[in-house]
Parts: sequence; structure tokens; C-alpha cells
Amino acid sequence: MKLRILCTAAAVLLSATALFGQIREGTMEIEPFAGYLWGGTFAHGTTALFTSSVDVADHVTYGGRIGFNATQVFQVEFQYSRTDTTFTTPNGGGIFGPGPAKLGNLAIDYFLGYTTFNFGHWRFVPYITVGAGVANMNPEVPNVPSSSSTRFTASFGGGMKYFVTPHFGMRFDGRLYDTSLGDSNHSSCDHWGCTNSHWLTNGEATGGIVVAF
Repeated sequence: MKLRILCTAAAVLLSATALFGQIREGTMEIEPFAGYLWGGTFAHGTTALFTSSVDVADHVTYGGRIGFNATQVFQVEFQYSRTDTTFTTPNGGGIFGPGPAKLGNLAIDYFLGYTTFNFGHWRFVPYITVGAGVANMNPEVPNVPSSSSTRFTASFGGGMKYFVTPHFGMRFDGRLYDTSLGDSNHSSCDHWGCTNSHWLTNGEATGGIVVAF
């Protein structure tokens, strides 16, 4: 009797593993997503459009990812995302002044490849991801000649996938982007001191659906 119970329990466990095991070797995942991007700052000297440092306004972002599960742990992903944001005066608001003023428009398109490491095989799948690619930045500033620029971008992030079925789920994600702006011999100074950063650093939080096949 005990042996029969043990065999039944083992069969149920194996069936559950087969049913709820979500990250499957050799499968593809497609994810449309949307969320919010925190814009960052162009330091003094990193763009010829302005004579001082300028901020990038926080804004809605959206895009899509496609991934291939080489194993249950290792995934290769490609991402495209877009943010239609603006240049603004730095600081602003509260004790620092009347608030940021819009200086122009900035469209950012990210084209990135990632290596993603999954740490679960059931409904909840946490992960970390690291990648690189380019950011295409297209500015529009009134009365100032401008053109788009493509720059190297590195990225790191992590999040959680939740699968409702083996073929459909939700994804919650956070990422950090560092985009090279080239060399600068200038320093950017504000109330807190001076920096000579040559990178645009921003981050985002997004959510989307996952379709696996």
C-alpha cells in the first residue's frame, strides 16, 4: 500500500513538472512591452546643441523583445524600444526654481542584444540579463541645426516572468542603460559639484506579455 502511494505521488510530481515547467530548451519567446523611462542628463560638452548640461525628461517607453531559449537557463534576446522624450533645463522645481523648461524634442531608439539567465522552471521565473548594442538619438531643437546620432550602449537588468500556461505569461522588467556620448574636455557643474561624465545613464521599468512557442 505504501509503495502504491509513493508511486502515485511520484507520477503526480512528474506530471506537474511536465505541465508547469515553463522555460523549455529550443523554444522562442515574443514580448511586447510598455513602461516608463527615467531620462538622465547630457553633461556639459557632450552635445553641441547646448552650451550647458541638459536633462532628458522622464517619459513613456515601449517596444518588443524576441528570445531563443538555448537551454532552460541560457537565453539569447534581441530588443527594440522607443522613447519620444524632451530636453529640459536641469534641476528645477521645489527649492531649486520654477521647474524644468522644455528645450527641444529627443527620440531615442534602442537596438540591443542580451544574454539572459533564468533561475526557475515553474510558473515564476526570475532572471538577470546583460547586453549591448546601440542607441539612435534623433534631436529636434528650435533654431539649432541637428542630426541623428548612433552611439554604443551597454545594459543590465533583471525581472520576473509569470507563466499562466506554458505558452502564455506576463513579464515585469527593470533595466539600466549607459550610452557613450564621446569624449569631452568640459565639466558639468550644479549645486552639488562638478562632473565630467561622457555617458547618458538612464533606466526603465516595463511590463508586458510573453508568448512562448
